[in-house]
This record gives sequence, C-alpha cells and structure tokens, in this order.
Amino acid sequence: MILGFGMDVVEIARMARILAGPPARAERFLARVFTPAERAYCDARQDRAGRYAARFAAKEAAVKALGAPAGVRWSELEVIRAEGAPSLTLAGAAAAAGARLGVARVFLTITHDAGVAAAAVILEGAQR
Repeated sequence: MILGFGMDVVEIARMARILAGPPARAERFLARVFTPAERAYCDARQDRAGRYAARFAAKEAAVKALGAPAGVRWSELEVIRAEGAPSLTLAGAAAAAGARLGVARVFLTITHDAGVAAAAVILEGAQR
C-alpha cells in the first residue's frame, strides 16, 4: 500500500551558484544538507552541481512524502548510490516519521537533464 508520494525539481544552475559562491557559505550549506558520503560521491563527479541538485530534490521529495514532519534535518535523509538504482535511507526524526506512518520500503528515482534535477519518492507500507 502506498503511504506517501513526493516529487521535487531543482534548477541545476541554482545549485551551481551556491557551490561557486563564497566558500564559507557554500561549506555551511553542504555541511547542513548533505552527509559526508553524499558529499564524497558528488565531489568525485564531473557534474558536481547536477549531482547535488538531484540529491537535494530527493530530500525535498522525501519530506513531502512523509507529510513535512517537524524536526526532520536534511542530513537524516541520505541518497545512497551503489550498483543499480539509487536508494534513500531515513534516520532520526525522518525515520521516526516513517515508522509512525508504517513505512516498510522507500522507493526513489532521480534524474538530471536540460538544466534541472528531479526526484520522486514513494513510501510503501506493509500489505494488509
């Protein structure tokens, strides 16, 4: 059973402006929003801004799917990219919100093309 759905779109140029802005401001943003593993992944790619924008869209989509619960921090939502499709993990207040909803699985899709990054998140509960 689908418990939540969220979708978000981020302009890649906006993320590029943040990354190219004052170094201290960019660092504060990256440290507040992305986990060390996400930062390592994005920073190792040529299209750094596109990768960060896609992950930001995924986090926004997840918050929407969870119903925008209070207290969720960006770093509690982590996009994992290994082999195959990306996945999204929930920790802290995000995981607690998911547990309250009865979330058993999280589905994520991300894309970036033509100057935008987009993500969709589906939260699935156990079959009743």
